[in-house]
Amino acid sequence: MRAVRCERQGPPEEMKLIELPDPKPANGEAVVRLHFCGLNHRDVWIRQGLYARIQLPSVLGSDGAGVVESVGADVDSKLVGKRAVIIPCERWGPDPAVQSKDFLILGMPRQGTMAEKIAVPASMIVDLPESISFEDAAALPVAGITAYRSLVTRGGLKRGEHVWVTGIGGGVATLAMLFAKALGAQVSVTSGSDEKLAKARELGAIAAANYKAKGWEKDLVAQAGRPPSLVIDGAGGDGLNSLIGAIAPAGRIVMYGATRMSPSKLDMAKIFFKQIDLRGTTMGTDDEFRAMVKLVAEHRIKPVIDRIFPLSQAVEANRLLEESAQMGKILLDCRS
Repeated sequence: MRAVRCERQGPPEEMKLIELPDPKPANGEAVVRLHFCGLNHRDVWIRQGLYARIQLPSVLGSDGAGVVESVGADVDSKLVGKRAVIIPCERWGPDPAVQSKDFLILGMPRQGTMAEKIAVPASMIVDLPESISFEDAAALPVAGITAYRSLVTRGGLKRGEHVWVTGIGGGVATLAMLFAKALGAQVSVTSGSDEKLAKARELGAIAAANYKAKGWEKDLVAQAGRPPSLVIDGAGGDGLNSLIGAIAPAGRIVMYGATRMSPSKLDMAKIFFKQIDLRGTTMGTDDEFRAMVKLVAEHRIKPVIDRIFPLSQAVEANRLLEESAQMGKILLDCRS
């Protein structure tokens, strides 16, 4: 089979299209012939040496959807031929509140989805509803489970709430906006790109502000007519203090990432005086993944896909992701 393997740390050109033996299902496993896979910033961070316990060379990729081709001897053969989307992580552990020390994300050390085929534990296979295309399914796994857990499990989203989603354009942020709308919330967004803000308005955002503008927090509150009670943030950095200042009293800020790293200072007085909750989250459980897929199917949610590249153009696709120039997800067509 063809696969894209990250040979070593370096530029996108280190993503090499190679031939590997077709995977064979071991006991408890299934082999999926992939139609599409989705890219994530995790893939970039591994290649740049900014991730923990890096093992290279490795076939990266955590998002994938396709058709089950074969199963191990102890797996129900009725799974063969099923449309499938793959849970992007394994070994969460017994406590739904937090992942275990054995928790792993697909795509290093286990072979990832930037390939024509992949063998995974059959427990990671989720039936793909007919209402969700293979392309849309491949845009869901990492971003979808992260957005769902951020909003529902950790955020405790209630119908009618005002939600801020920062960094619109990224995969998690864009799905968080769509999920929150489907769950009955009003959504406002931020970005450093006016083009992405305009697209978010087309998708239903009630307010949008460029965080590069002075006083953007007050502008966003004014546009929406009220402050947010829930913020979903993947940036961190000194901008966290702006969120603390703008959020309603007793609000919740859920942080799923830190692309801007830690803030140089933290406005502690506002945190305790406004009784604000700061909550961390990462990925999610198998049950949360299945609930996310059900939400997408029931509400006919259409993930935003920026571009689809053939597997042979993985270098170009990864370069676009590294530039953060996309609106939504970038996919690879594993069949071309």
